[in-house]
Amino acid sequence: MPRRNAIGAVLVACTCVILTGCMPKMTIEEMKAKMPERPAELDRLDAFTGKWQSDGEAKFAMLEEAIKISGTSEVEWDDSRWFVVSREVFDMEHFGESNGLATWTYDIKGKKYRSTWVDSMGMTGIGTSTYDEKTDTWKMKATSYSPWGKSTLKGWVKFTDADTMEWWMAEYSGLIKTMEMNGTGKRVE
Repeated sequence: MPRRNAIGAVLVACTCVILTGCMPKMTIEEMKAKMPERPAELDRLDAFTGKWQSDGEAKFAMLEEAIKISGTSEVEWDDSRWFVVSREVFDMEHFGESNGLATWTYDIKGKKYRSTWVDSMGMTGIGTSTYDEKTDTWKMKATSYSPWGKSTLKGWVKFTDADTMEWWMAEYSGLIKTMEMNGTGKRVE
């Protein structure tokens, strides 16, 4: 067994040396010239920046009545304007307040917006979005992980004017819809 491990280690080391030797050499200036320029698509995220107040309702598959939800969010550009950060506080009737943090950016190669999410209920998520200019609608899809398991989120956001957005989202566990939420957000600053 030790001989097989030694042979494997030598093969890995040789492969690394060969691959490293194949890397093209370049100067710092050449490397800097290959850095991408900030894509214009990022400017569309300006629509989300500011302070927002949202109200809506959530319907859970296991509950007969809808639950009121509300929240605030503050969405700001990072210093380089390559991504936005959203800090959120939201309240679900009967369940109390939670905090969340989201980031949004644009994937130049994938030609879509990418987002991440974490919150104080133990959820994490990653997602993608596309923007439909004809309808001024953002379509979103995400995979979320929580103490209750893995789920898929699908939704949309539509701006009815510069300071008002309507939104809808549904969560699925496999093919079963476990939750549906909808509401309206108003820019307050």
